[in-house]
Amino acid sequence: MPSDTRMRFRSVLALLLALTVLPTSAKEEVRKPWVVATYAYPERDRAAAIQPLADYLAKRGRHPVQAGQVDVAVPNLHGYLQARRDVPQATTLPVPQVPAAQADRYRTVIVARDVASLAALKTQAGQLRLALVGRDSASGGFVPTQYLRSQGLDPEKAFASVAYAGSHAAALQAVVEGHADVAALAGDVYAAARPDDVNVLWRSDPIPPGPLLCRATTEVPCQAIAAWLLEAHREDPSVMAALRAGWPEFGDATVFVPADVARLSEVALPRD
Repeated sequence: MPSDTRMRFRSVLALLLALTVLPTSAKEEVRKPWVVATYAYPERDRAAAIQPLADYLAKRGRHPVQAGQVDVAVPNLHGYLQARRDVPQATTLPVPQVPAAQADRYRTVIVARDVASLAALKTQAGQLRLALVGRDSASGGFVPTQYLRSQGLDPEKAFASVAYAGSHAAALQAVVEGHADVAALAGDVYAAARPDDVNVLWRSDPIPPGPLLCRATTEVPCQAIAAWLLEAHREDPSVMAALRAGWPEFGDATVFVPADVARLSEVALPRD
């Protein structure tokens, strides 16, 4: 993952994934294709995850879809928040409806070995190595970073070192293998492993997933796209099935619902 915050969102715009283009007849006016894109992530085939979405929007809109400047994006929560802040044309689309029990499990945890409590973490931080997933990861990046700062622990200054592991499993493994003393990662990843001698110091409130985004222009019908997404569970269930495979935070979602923009606005972005 790129290290600079601005570069991280540009990855949503630049790491474009070429998608299916609907054929046009010789008599049909050549139209500028819409673009559906996302960002790269280790061990997840995000190109395959958004292909059914691209095919579905192309079919519903009877419009070609290919790579170029992004019109419809499947971001993570960081990408969504930054786009809403920095891109005037960014319009919120619906979001997968994660079942309540699974939504409750999408939290960040701060775990450690040989650190008994948050009070001990504050006292010992200068001698401890911290592992995070990535700066633009919600549960393994900016959510725990904001919490640590609220406790007077700026990760880049308070700890002996900070490393970005690239995945939640790798962050946890860094603590297990002794390469790090403290790690922040998704709570469900920790719960699935529960390694010996690694304890939870802090658990966040549930983290909302990021909605899809649309670039509102005269050539891109964002309102219609939002309506098509709300119908996708009936029209083409493969759209959500593929997104679930690419984004574990979507859980067993089967339908899109309107996004709760007010709740999302309560989540703080990291400082640049």
